[in-house]
Amino acid sequence: MRIIYNQNKITFILLLIGFFTFTPFLLGQEVTKNYSLTLKEAEETFLKNNLLLLSAKFEIDVKKAGIIQAKLYANPNISIDQNVFNDNTNRYFDTTRNGHTTVQIQQLFLLGGKIEKRTKVAEINKAISEQQFFDLLRALKFELRSSFFAIHFLRQSIQFYDGSILALRKTVSSLEKAYEKRAVLQAEMLRLKALLFFLENERTEAVVQIRQKEASMRILLNSPEMANVTFVPKINAKSLEDVKLTDLKLNKVLEDAFENRPDLKIAIQALKLEEANLALQQANAIPDLSFGPMYNRNGTAYPNYWGVTAQLSVPIFDRNQGNIEAAEKSILTRRSELQNQKLQAENEVNIVFNRVLEKDRLYQSFKNRFAEDYMNLAQLMISNYEKRYLTIIEFADFFETYRSSVQQMLKLQIDRVESIENLNYSVGKNILNVQPLE
Repeated sequence: MRIIYNQNKITFILLLIGFFTFTPFLLGQEVTKNYSLTLKEAEETFLKNNLLLLSAKFEIDVKKAGIIQAKLYANPNISIDQNVFNDNTNRYFDTTRNGHTTVQIQQLFLLGGKIEKRTKVAEINKAISEQQFFDLLRALKFELRSSFFAIHFLRQSIQFYDGSILALRKTVSSLEKAYEKRAVLQAEMLRLKALLFFLENERTEAVVQIRQKEASMRILLNSPEMANVTFVPKINAKSLEDVKLTDLKLNKVLEDAFENRPDLKIAIQALKLEEANLALQQANAIPDLSFGPMYNRNGTAYPNYWGVTAQLSVPIFDRNQGNIEAAEKSILTRRSELQNQKLQAENEVNIVFNRVLEKDRLYQSFKNRFAEDYMNLAQLMISNYEKRYLTIIEFADFFETYRSSVQQMLKLQIDRVESIENLNYSVGKNILNVQPLE
């Protein structure tokens, strides 16, 4: 979102002539129609249409289905044993009372609370997916808002370039006529032509940046009606100027970050998941019981025998020791990762907090008189140059400082808004609203 500018002295001449002699013009002819929208409208469209968000919502539904599956009991097993040929009756598959038939039903009973514990694991997996959704939402919304404001400020720079380029073209045209009459030096005319080339090249770079940001917004918004439009952000300038940062307290901001950041919540849920997994692995060490009735006709010493069967593995060798130990170690890993995540979040918030305060302080100290003072001085310099009180070298030296200052002011505006949005991103919620909510 930063504009790279050529540092050649000649460029500064154009900035003066174009900006202060002529009224800034709008963007050049567009091959696509303009589409105006507010930040609120963009976010509403984003929440409704973004494909990555829809995909993340489906992933949550997958985890919900996992909870349903975890609560289910095992299906009963039915086994039938039927003799193929009965020598006594000379029948194949004799199912009469003289034949040999065995029917057995067994139901697996999970002991040790396995169903409850695996359901807990599935529920935590769902909670992690939900926080992953919010983390994705946080990142994509930051990208959307950053692109939105970047387009706004880049369009302002384009307007400045357009007005300056138009003025310079007229000036170059006049100089060419004057040169034909030997009224100006060729070097002076060539400097202005070179300046025109440099400025048009810089404008092209700014246009490319706008197109890149617009492409990003189209993907995020995923709206057919916005497929071939030029975005024109509708900015409430007063809300942008009136963002109050003086009331921010670092301790309160850190508390909000620890409470709202999805990545921290994911780390917390990951620890809970390992704790639930340990409980499940401990329960898995308890053997499960298979139990059920059995009927045997003519297969035992007693005809029409009824009985019950029970099956239970004896935990002599395998008591799930390996999985239990792995789960215990995973808990230690997740605890360390959680502490590290908290430290990273705290450092990130500290850095962003100080940066946004510094950017706003600098912006507030210069915003009121900076442009006005430079405009008055620039108009005076133009008058002096036209009267030949200044050489072109002196003129260029002045506008080197002027142009750098103008560009830095634009960069400061962009950095200030970026810092505010970055603070919102770092905290996990909008603690500073740069545009109206309604």
